[in-house]
Parts: sequence; C-alpha cells; structure tokens
Amino acid sequence: MDRMRPKWSWYWGIWALMGLYMATWDLAMYPSASVPRLIVMNLLQNGVWGLLGLFLLWLANRRPIESFTWPQWRIWGLHLLASVAVAAFGLFLAYVISILVDSGDWKKPLDVAKLIKGLPRFYRAYFHTNLLFMWAVVGAFHGLRIYRKYKAREVESARLEARFAEAQNLALRMQLQPHFLFNTLNSISALVHANPEGADDMISRLGDFLRMTLEAPPDQMVPLRKELAFIRAYLAIEQVRFEDRLRVEMEIPPDLQELRVPGFILQPLVENALKHGLSDRPGGGTLRLRAFRDSEYLVLEVQDDGEGFVPGREGVGLANVRSRLGLIYKGRHQLSILGAPNRGTLVSLRLPLNLGGEGER
Repeated sequence: MDRMRPKWSWYWGIWALMGLYMATWDLAMYPSASVPRLIVMNLLQNGVWGLLGLFLLWLANRRPIESFTWPQWRIWGLHLLASVAVAAFGLFLAYVISILVDSGDWKKPLDVAKLIKGLPRFYRAYFHTNLLFMWAVVGAFHGLRIYRKYKAREVESARLEARFAEAQNLALRMQLQPHFLFNTLNSISALVHANPEGADDMISRLGDFLRMTLEAPPDQMVPLRKELAFIRAYLAIEQVRFEDRLRVEMEIPPDLQELRVPGFILQPLVENALKHGLSDRPGGGTLRLRAFRDSEYLVLEVQDDGEGFVPGREGVGLANVRSRLGLIYKGRHQLSILGAPNRGTLVSLRLPLNLGGEGER
C-alpha cells in the first residue's frame, strides 16, 4: 500500500479550530483575561502540538498498526511511548508559550523559577487532555488508513467481479458459436443433394459470416449498428435455405444505431424465430426486428408470425441470452416472450441505456 499523504489543509484546520475552542475554554475560566491574548496563546500552543503530531504521523506511516492481535504489542507499545513523550514535551512548550504571552515581552528572558514552580500544576491539569489529542492523531491516521485499504479492496473486488463477468459472458458467447455453426451445417447438409447451388451459396455466405465474427473484437458491448450487421449476415445465410418463403422487415431508427447493446445478443433470438416459428411452415412467414427508445431504456423486439412460442421449450440459445443479460445488467433488464399457437411469437428485450458509465457513446 502506498504511504498515506494527509491533506494538510484539514490537518492544520483542525488544530486551528482546537486552538479557538480552547481559547473559549480559557475565557470561561478567566473572564477578565484579554481575548486577543488568549486566542494568540491557544493558537500557538495548538500549532506546536500540531508540529509534534507530525512526528507521530511519520512514525505511524513507517510502523503502522496492522491488527489488534497480541503479536503487534511491540508496535502498540512504540506508539504508546511516542504519544506519551510527545504529549509531555508538547505541554512543556505550551507552558513556555503561556508564560511568554502572559509577560507580553518576548525579548525578556524566561522566568525559570516561575516555570519550575508552575509546571507540575500545568501537567496535572492538561497532560491527560493533551495525551488524548496525540492518541486522536494516531487513531485518525489509522482510521483513514483502514478506510483507504477498505476502499482499495472494494475497487479491486469490483474490478475482479467485472472481469469475471466478462469472462463468463465471453464463455457464453463462445458457446453460441458452435451451436449456430452446427445448425447451419445441418441446413447445408440438407441442401447438398436437393439444391447443390444453394448449398454452395450457403457455404460462401457462412464463410463471410464467420470471417466477420472472427475479425470482430470480443467486446461485451457493441453499437447496435454492428449487431445489426451480424444479423443481416446471418439472415443472408438463412435466406438461401428459405428462398422466397422468408420476408424480413426492420424498423430501426437511425438515431439509435450508436446505442450499445450486448454483442451477439440478437442472433439466438432470430435463429429461434426461424427454426421454431417459420421453418416448418410451407408458406414461410415474416420476421420483424424493431428498436425504439422508451425513456431510459432501449427496447429490441424480434417477432415472427409462425407457430407460436411453447412455454417450457427453451433451448441453448434462449437460456444463453438470459444468462448473459443477467451478467451484464444485474437484473435491471427485462426479457419477455409472448406467443400464441399459429399466431407467432414476440420476444422483447428492455435494456437500460446507462450501464455503469457505459451508457450512450
């Protein structure tokens, strides 16, 4: 841990306030005393204690108390002795200052006899209070040190949690790619004999799509326009299989194109719509993709007019989407599925625009 650097304005400000407070204390005890003289005396005394407190801060910085366990007794003893010594020396200097201020003549030699006579009473009256001040300095240092260590650990924990979530998200995303690839290869296999030219075209478009996914950086969040480019490349593959049975409609306002969404999040939803909703219908159907802004949320919809969603029939793709959204948005999102037999399915994603500082970029 880096050695702490106190904010000196706070440090000296507290000592100045203590000086003013103790001046009011003395004024209550000696109402006839000169107010300016009491203020000057107490400010000087607290200034001296502040200077001596710097030694305690230096010592605490070099030999900090790491725990409250018995093996730390040497460190505790060191700070106890240092605070007692500093408090004793600080009171001696404070009494000297009080004598000089009372005399009103700084050039006049110090009255040693008065010093020796009054010092014991001064110690009895103020030593414990001054020792408490010195302990407060050491305690405040260690309290601030513990707080900073806690905040540093909190930041590190958040950073590790974010990296772990990114790793999980990447793993889930990588899980989708072989799933999609196997499904596409099965489609190509079905076309090889019935439609060789279509199979060849499908292989070519699959190559383009895989090149696009491999060249894309593994970012957790991507602009919506980039996600739509993946979808268009994927639909180009499926268009070969469906031929004229697939109609695609996209309603994506241009002003939403730069909003950030989880990468590769729409492809499993589109694939489900084609596979479970439209592939078995002789006449095919229509796939609609819509995006709109609702207050502080971006809403993405994937809709088909096919067979309709059957509750409980969630495969790898949909389960993967749920897991990834949970990792990224921590429950701030909504995923809803509405379907009716022979009337199609609507999958809606409601994603917060502000993702811990990501937001709109």
